[in-house]
Amino acid sequence: MESIIQLDNPLDQAAAQRAWNYFENNWNPDTGMVNAVDRLTWATWWDQGSALLGVHAARQLGLISESEFNGKLSVLLATLEQLPLPPTKLPNKAYGTDTAAMRTLGNRPDPNGTSGWSALDLGRYLIALHTVKTHYPNFRDRINKIVAGYDLNKSIKDGWLWGSGSGHNGLEYWQEGRLGYEQYAADGFKLWGIEANNALQNPPTQPVIVEGLELMVDQRDFNSSGASNHLTNDPYLLWAMELGVPETWQAQIENLLQVQANRYADTGILTAVNEDALDRKPYFLYYSVYSDGRSWSATDVRGKNYPELRFLSTKAAFAWNSLFPENEYCQTLRQAVQNLADEQKGYLSGRYENPDLGPNTAINVNTNAIILESLLFKAQNGQPIAHIS
Repeated sequence: MESIIQLDNPLDQAAAQRAWNYFENNWNPDTGMVNAVDRLTWATWWDQGSALLGVHAARQLGLISESEFNGKLSVLLATLEQLPLPPTKLPNKAYGTDTAAMRTLGNRPDPNGTSGWSALDLGRYLIALHTVKTHYPNFRDRINKIVAGYDLNKSIKDGWLWGSGSGHNGLEYWQEGRLGYEQYAADGFKLWGIEANNALQNPPTQPVIVEGLELMVDQRDFNSSGASNHLTNDPYLLWAMELGVPETWQAQIENLLQVQANRYADTGILTAVNEDALDRKPYFLYYSVYSDGRSWSATDVRGKNYPELRFLSTKAAFAWNSLFPENEYCQTLRQAVQNLADEQKGYLSGRYENPDLGPNTAINVNTNAIILESLLFKAQNGQPIAHIS
């Protein structure tokens, strides 16, 4: 019998149950996949990576029984074993969670898989699959066979992560990922023996000063590369909780937290930035400490800035508190979001910094999965959740 970790703190118990309610409402029994957004039968592989890690955390925390976990995972693995793949032999960027049919990022049918793949999304998905096969050896052979069916080497070129997307003459290819995201995803590929050496060892960085502190950002910004160099919380928090970051990255993580605490001290605005879904147009923003020459930018995927829609991220608040439970600012973050939830549907994405806008009522798998991950990480006293303690 596997050992279950008990949550002793009533606030943690309540948070775990609220987050799990999202999964109860959004797990698809025909495929075992979980919706990216509440009641929307669509998801990317970043979303499914989150879903797998959320279900794993729920099992480790005793929210679901061994038999329920095994049943859910068996349905998902059966889907993954029969998953339609494009000619690239890499999962398409998005799928319908009710049918496992290929979809576009705009949720249109994509029967030929012309959307391409995201190396970043696949990196998170690979971390999740590795976590599951490590903790539940009875599923190891099936998971290994599923991953063996992917041509993962297509996602690496000259030591960098590469993705692809639809172009005028078929698929177009490009280097994918900026500082933080690229290293996190590359560590996911490395778990499966695929090494993006330049991504892990030679990222092109430069220092910037924000709120009086030095942070490292990617030299490749929107003007020079066509992709933004978002410095936001998600990749660093996930990297720390799931895999453990190398010692050389500790200063970046500590300064990233302190910069947000400094902004709060200076402005009174409780700050926890992130990429996240919104409940209004443009429906998704990258809120960053720094991006493309600007501090505290909140931009859509095309780089348009929406400073009026800056928000406090629920998942970031939970994760920071789990990483630094004794830190006063992290405690303040957690208290601010503890009850930012719909009791039946799960945790909300956050609340807008403009008090007139109120909560950001978007409800999605990443928020609720990362909350479950953070509670497991905290309960394991900081043991990275992808590893066996």
